[in-house]
Amino acid sequence: MQAAFSFTPGTTTARSIGTTTTSRSRPRRLRSLIGTLAAASLALSGGFALAIVAPAAPASAAVPAPFCPPDGGMPDIGPLPTYTDANVAVFAGDGLFVVEQRAEIEGLVLVTGDADIDKDPDGLLNVGSVGAGSGIVPPPGDPMFQVGGDLVVQPGNRIEVGAGIDGGGAVLAGGSIGGEIATNGAPATGGLGQTAAMAPNQGFQSVIDAASAELASEPSTGSTAVTGNTVSFTGTGTTDLEVFSISAAELAAATTVDFAGLSPEGPLVVNVFGAGAVSWAPNYFAIDGVRVDGPSGPGFGNAAARILWNFADTTDLDLLGTSQVMGSILAPGADAFVTASTNGRLHVGGDLTLGGAGAGAEHHNYPWNGGGGLGCGGFSAQKVVTGDGATLVPADTEFTLHYSYSDAEGQPVEGTLTLLADGTVAHGPRGIPDGTEVTFAEIDLPEVPGVTWGVPVIEPSTIVIGDGATARVTVTNTAETAGEVGGFAIRKEVTGAAATLVPTNTSFSVGFSYEQGGETVTGSLDVPADGSLVAGPQDLPAGTVVSFTEAALPPIAGVVWGEPTIDPATLTVAADQVVTVTVTNTASVAPPTPTPSPTPPAPPTPPSPSAPDEIAETGASGVGALFAAAVFTFAAGAVATAFARRRRIRVSD
Repeated sequence: MQAAFSFTPGTTTARSIGTTTTSRSRPRRLRSLIGTLAAASLALSGGFALAIVAPAAPASAAVPAPFCPPDGGMPDIGPLPTYTDANVAVFAGDGLFVVEQRAEIEGLVLVTGDADIDKDPDGLLNVGSVGAGSGIVPPPGDPMFQVGGDLVVQPGNRIEVGAGIDGGGAVLAGGSIGGEIATNGAPATGGLGQTAAMAPNQGFQSVIDAASAELASEPSTGSTAVTGNTVSFTGTGTTDLEVFSISAAELAAATTVDFAGLSPEGPLVVNVFGAGAVSWAPNYFAIDGVRVDGPSGPGFGNAAARILWNFADTTDLDLLGTSQVMGSILAPGADAFVTASTNGRLHVGGDLTLGGAGAGAEHHNYPWNGGGGLGCGGFSAQKVVTGDGATLVPADTEFTLHYSYSDAEGQPVEGTLTLLADGTVAHGPRGIPDGTEVTFAEIDLPEVPGVTWGVPVIEPSTIVIGDGATARVTVTNTAETAGEVGGFAIRKEVTGAAATLVPTNTSFSVGFSYEQGGETVTGSLDVPADGSLVAGPQDLPAGTVVSFTEAALPPIAGVVWGEPTIDPATLTVAADQVVTVTVTNTASVAPPTPTPSPTPPAPPTPPSPSAPDEIAETGASGVGALFAAAVFTFAAGAVATAFARRRRIRVSD
């Protein structure tokens, strides 16, 4: 199923950034307000149309593996979704503005404020999954674009969410949704309110605040050297976190970045110090002398996943140019304007404006392998129902799983996940710091008629977030058939003046139906006319409601049936009881069929008189016969005369 939203053009929106822009020209909250007011005006005037269509998802849709790639095994740029990552890939702590020729944003996009899509020229923006990227995407059908405020796709633009993924990608908005959006089978839901639209990541700003502060406090382990436009970072080879530092001014002057002395897979962070604005346009990244920023080259994914740039003090950040910036960007207090392609996580605390000229800039999703809430760290849970009463449990029965842990400051965090009996996987919050211990317990088991619950088994009952992985928790409940069961039996009673005409072995079909496990169960019993009891199911859970009907009555010579009476027509099963249902049929004597009176024979029809000279249709009349004889006689005489004359002529000769 695919949801599409159609925005009817009614106004012309002025663009604040052109395709040739090379310096900051960021739309601010004023533009967001204008866009919101314009959308509201269109909605009130009838110019804003919302239409939903439901074409099938592509038959060639991919199903990525339900886990993150391992450290050291990050995929390079490719066309297919291969791994799953439910953590936030791109975060805007205020508004998101997509302008110029920005083409793609891979991974989960989370926006606290409004999102405005206004490319120049107008065109397509891929979100969640992309044409060519890391292939690390949110779980199929899960939210891929979450907006706390309004989501507006300006006329002429279009968003494709979860393209090429079986199940597509969902869109959630706290406010309104306007414009053309394709979700490829997943829902698009607006009007949720900010908290619900961002759940379970509504507190993500605190995650990046804590991560940035903690990383900034780490002492440097390696050295930094700046020569001209080249900055060189030399590590110690530790497999733990390698830490470098540089001033904002030094970084801004560097276009070439060299790393050396690193362990093969260990994470590294570069802390950028210095308040104010930073404008940076790198175009070359290498590790141990090997260039790693070529999308088609080997080692691209592993390099992007291990590097992080921490702009802890920056208030305005420009990432300019058209090259590939390698590594995650963490700027919890900054507005950011980005024209370069980014590879990693992209988290800013203010407005995020994504532009780019040429063929179109992209963001490729690579979880940071250093943890701190920026990897794949988190958990998900799934319900399993077993036991002889499992079929009595409706698939949509809800169970509540409680979880608790302590945040980075030692403050307790608690929450719940709703698990469905059908086994649908529910995702907990993402970005939980590595090393965090999470404990689980199941509370308030649901009441299901006819079922008693065993002790739930939670496996594992405690997890430790680590290695950027998403831990899976399975909660198994055993549903036993309750001891309180009952049933029913049916008997037939035939009354009326013609009851004696009904043979005692005549069979009547009585139907019954009831709900079990969320589904309707139907059946029928053949009940004889002699009044004997016929037992129905005797193991129905107490409280089950059963309804009865009688099908077409059997034809009996000389009998006319009245309307059947069923007592009771509906019953509620009681524990250890068999309820008798009596179906009464009234047999009336059929009225005799009257004998029809004999029909008198029809009188003969007299012949019509014939005219004297009339010729019958067959044979000949007497006059005709005489006339024919006369003609024959005359002809014979003529022949004889002619013959005699000929003889006379010959004699005279």
